[in-house]
Amino acid sequence: MKRLLAGIIVATLAYSGWWFYAAHAMRTDAQGWFEDLRAQGWQADFSDLTVRGFPNRTDLTVADPVLMSRDGAVGWQAPFFQILALSYKRDHVIVAWPDAQTLTIEGTETAITSDGLRASVVFDGQDILRSNLEAPVLNLTRPDMSLALADTNIALEKTTDSSYRFALSAGSIATSSPRAASGIGPDSLASARAESLLEFDRPLRLDALTDAPPRLTRIDVQRSEITYGAVTFRITLAATLDAEGVPTGDMSITADNWREGIDAARENGDLPPAVSDGLIDLLTLLSTFNGTRDSLDVTLGINRGTPLLGPLPVGTLPPLRWH
Repeated sequence: MKRLLAGIIVATLAYSGWWFYAAHAMRTDAQGWFEDLRAQGWQADFSDLTVRGFPNRTDLTVADPVLMSRDGAVGWQAPFFQILALSYKRDHVIVAWPDAQTLTIEGTETAITSDGLRASVVFDGQDILRSNLEAPVLNLTRPDMSLALADTNIALEKTTDSSYRFALSAGSIATSSPRAASGIGPDSLASARAESLLEFDRPLRLDALTDAPPRLTRIDVQRSEITYGAVTFRITLAATLDAEGVPTGDMSITADNWREGIDAARENGDLPPAVSDGLIDLLTLLSTFNGTRDSLDVTLGINRGTPLLGPLPVGTLPPLRWH
């Protein structure tokens, strides 16, 4: 009995020591991450950093984190941020965001409010193997607009060294644009979903902010659907991207009742008249080549960001890059 008791005590002390070692390593890694950002000219501050969860978990909480790039173009701040993990499974974590946070992109602040915004991340060393983000409620508010999403899910899975399967879905999307008194058209963008394969010049890593982020080199949108009332646009895309993110490849677009959908969006205030008029002119032109007055089924070539209907340019695509 004495030997058994002694064994239990030794095992308990060993496990406790291991937990405190893991907690200390987690805290040190987090502090080092902030220090690396500061060394690169970022503002990277927090008011407190704690690790709790003994004996089975190592849950890191960062209080009042503030990140801001040197030029002020990119930033983020929140009342707290959490990374939750089982103490014996450190390569799989849950990331939890607060109900309110602020994101700055190109100097413009976006207020983010959410309910249950969480992400699961599985990694090997610094390389991300797979991740899944979900939010039953997610609201984005900028000075000029707001966007409300429900049942949002984003999934990422590594398939080869630097290729990833990417999927996105949103059960409903509503904008802040005022609705017309007539009430014509839907109250929201009913749904959106996309499935793609993405290739980068190197693997996605956890330390992306402390290093130059990977560059997207190819995108294959195998399926995407955006539904607005009676109209559903389906788009596929296969393109390579140059160093500036400018695509070259092919794109196909199909839609039924597109004219009714655009009219409803304009009536609801979701599209300014100038935008909707130009969009109607463009889609009318495309439908004359393959489709009817209200249906569309056309394939476009893309030459350095310019969609081509045969030799005819029909607009410009923005660069696909994140830095």
